[in-house]
Amino acid sequence: DYIKVKRALVSITKEVDGIVAQEGFDEFFGTSLGPSLLCCANHPKEKIRELSLSMMLKVLGSSSSSENFKSFSSGFVKDVFNLAFTAAQPKPFQEEAEEIRLLLMKVMTALTVKVPSSEVFDECLGSIKRALGDNFPEVKRECCLLIAKMAKDEAGGKVLRIHGEGLIKPLLSNLGHQHSKTRQMTVKAVGIVLAADGGMEGVEKLMIESVLPGLKRLGFDGIPSVRKALVTCCVKILTVIFEGSGAAGAKAPSDEMDVDVIDGEAAMQVDGGVEEGGNRSYEPFAPALLSHIMGMMCDDVAEVAEMAIKEINDLAALYFAVERSNKGVFKFAQVDAKALISTFYDRLLKPLLDDATHWTEGQREKSLKTLKVLIEYGGGTSQDGKSVITGDLEILLSCLASSVRDDEEPIKEGAEAVAKSLGKKLGGNTAAIDVLLPRVDGSVSGMNTTEKLTGSLVVLASVLEGAEEKVVKTEAARIAKALASTSILESGEREVLESLLLACQVLVGKAGAELGEEAEEDLLHCFIFLIGADVNFDLREDTEELLKAISRGGVPELLEKHFVQLVKKLGGGEEAPVWKSARNPRLQAFDALMRIAGETGGKYFGSVVDIFEAHMDVENEPESRLLMMALLESILNDKTTAEYIKKGAFGEKLVKDVVAPNIVWKAGGVASSIRKVAIAALFTLLKKEVLETEVLFKSAPQLLPILKTNLGDYDASSRQLCCLSLGILFAALPGALGSEAVHQLYPDLLKCLDDSSDDVRFAVCGTLKVFLKSAPPQHFAGTLIDYMCDQLLIHLDDPDQVIQNAVFEILLVAIEVDAKVVKKKATAVRGSQRD
Repeated sequence: DYIKVKRALVSITKEVDGIVAQEGFDEFFGTSLGPSLLCCANHPKEKIRELSLSMMLKVLGSSSSSENFKSFSSGFVKDVFNLAFTAAQPKPFQEEAEEIRLLLMKVMTALTVKVPSSEVFDECLGSIKRALGDNFPEVKRECCLLIAKMAKDEAGGKVLRIHGEGLIKPLLSNLGHQHSKTRQMTVKAVGIVLAADGGMEGVEKLMIESVLPGLKRLGFDGIPSVRKALVTCCVKILTVIFEGSGAAGAKAPSDEMDVDVIDGEAAMQVDGGVEEGGNRSYEPFAPALLSHIMGMMCDDVAEVAEMAIKEINDLAALYFAVERSNKGVFKFAQVDAKALISTFYDRLLKPLLDDATHWTEGQREKSLKTLKVLIEYGGGTSQDGKSVITGDLEILLSCLASSVRDDEEPIKEGAEAVAKSLGKKLGGNTAAIDVLLPRVDGSVSGMNTTEKLTGSLVVLASVLEGAEEKVVKTEAARIAKALASTSILESGEREVLESLLLACQVLVGKAGAELGEEAEEDLLHCFIFLIGADVNFDLREDTEELLKAISRGGVPELLEKHFVQLVKKLGGGEEAPVWKSARNPRLQAFDALMRIAGETGGKYFGSVVDIFEAHMDVENEPESRLLMMALLESILNDKTTAEYIKKGAFGEKLVKDVVAPNIVWKAGGVASSIRKVAIAALFTLLKKEVLETEVLFKSAPQLLPILKTNLGDYDASSRQLCCLSLGILFAALPGALGSEAVHQLYPDLLKCLDDSSDDVRFAVCGTLKVFLKSAPPQHFAGTLIDYMCDQLLIHLDDPDQVIQNAVFEILLVAIEVDAKVVKKKATAVRGSQRD
């Protein structure tokens, strides 16, 4: 019964340590004790099963002989293990106690060591497949250790090679287990099974559909020890691929285990035999496996990265030892990771580029990091002097140009880092620049879209950042010319212009003060487009810093040297181009050039005056006319510029053909704005004395009627500027007005005394003062002077003391015109004045 069996097992367990080493114990166990314990292992009581299995494990671990365990091992596997792990609905296994199932697995492991025969291994294999599906993590891990024990034996390795395919899928299902220890041991077990006895044959489909995807997912595991185990797994399989008969004496990559992490894991160190000539079934997958190790070489955890680098160097030693043995030659001067990765460069590159466009962010980021390793390690030069990189530059750069436009910042940074590494690796080779420049300047069909230009520019900037200074300086003129291409400068897109600025910053930073005149001019061409871009793009400040950086003798000198050529480039071959839209990038660039040029713009005003004239045609688009008129008014305010314009005798053209036609009144808000700015430009021309007296005489008949009309403009500032402009004209032409002009102007001038704006009223007071001197006294005689005095005397009583004083000064001038009338009118109203 239960009590007797339990007492017997407890008693025997206490005595077993003392008798296990005695002569004849193994035979006693194999013929008597073992079968009895085997019977107890099927007992319905859990405690009995536990005690019997624990004793078996103890005996198997202590005994040295194995001959007497053969019959016992066969019975155990068939009768106990298979029974326990057989499915029993609704239970997953016949044996419900998970600790008992773990003991069963440990006994099975001990038996494989004690009785390493093909029969035992065959029986174990089917049991392991079922046990790997156990929900108890310890059972899963014990299965992995059992696999490792089998692989250490020649017979076990062959069994794994022949029948191991059935183990792979159960193992792969555990790669996603929640316990990191389980994942770690499982991935090592996968490597052991695949590498056992030289590896399995005919598993291409299994590798493609299950193994490689499973290993790829482990590359994202958050536990460093699991990622290290992934490296170990890949190394085992690659060793099988690389190793052959010619590798005699070559040291296989080490398979160091983290013994402290998992108890007993050291048992998973396996040096399985390898068939002569390597495994051809696995050979197509060597690049993918190598790629997984390379992915760990850039791991964030230093320990993982160091291990991966060490292992890949050991693999290189093995690979090239085989190559020398078989071929007697070396392609590379040094046998290391760089040589190995360079050998596989072509086969590694394309899969990585495909993954760089994967739909998941993590895969894209991982692929770009691995791609960076590929460039840094695989960009070697063979003994024939050829770089392995240059062959696939087109597709590599296309991929990077796409990745730098990714929505996720880590992807952008990763792609830029790859491009920078590429530039550095190429050294003095300009192959990447040769590919990128035609993409940037529009030579390649279909590259003029915003996305394509942005990507190409960012990649170019990154390549230049990594390239040698000597290369950048040598190629500076060619690079600057490409950057100044029409497709970039006239895109008007923020992304493109920001990328252009980035490329310019790198070029200036690398070439420094050694830019030639041609490169200087092209960069200036870029800068004025960047400065003139939409203010919301926020490019001006950084561009001005670059402008200072290339100005060895100062910005004014640099602009003076290239001003005329820049204007010609903006004109595109036309002497007087018309940019019809205010948003036209060329018009915005012209505006920027004129504003930053300062007095240089005035000095060479003759090269731009026709552009102003062409744009001021009243038939042109209003917004572009407004921008150009505002620009003209702005540059006229500079005293030095105004003097240059006066010396160049451009005043008459500006008044007659540019300013005056745009002061003519037209309905509409935009027309009002143009008119206002045009009046301001005219006032500036008059105030800065740009116009000679002769020009004023010629222009007065055209200007006076227009200004008179605008005295009634609904914008107060326009009315004020008209009054001020008329005042300057009258002062510049004393006694020149005819009788008709006087009679036409005075009513409108007097109306301004009643204006709602005090600024207009004060301005017209100054105008009236010089108006009375602008014609001979007889032209004011009669009704005109009578009416003027009446109106002036009314405003002499204005509540505003400033206006009173200004009107009083007008009356003093009126006395010079007709003293009698002024005296008569003043005497008549003396009693009605408040002050």
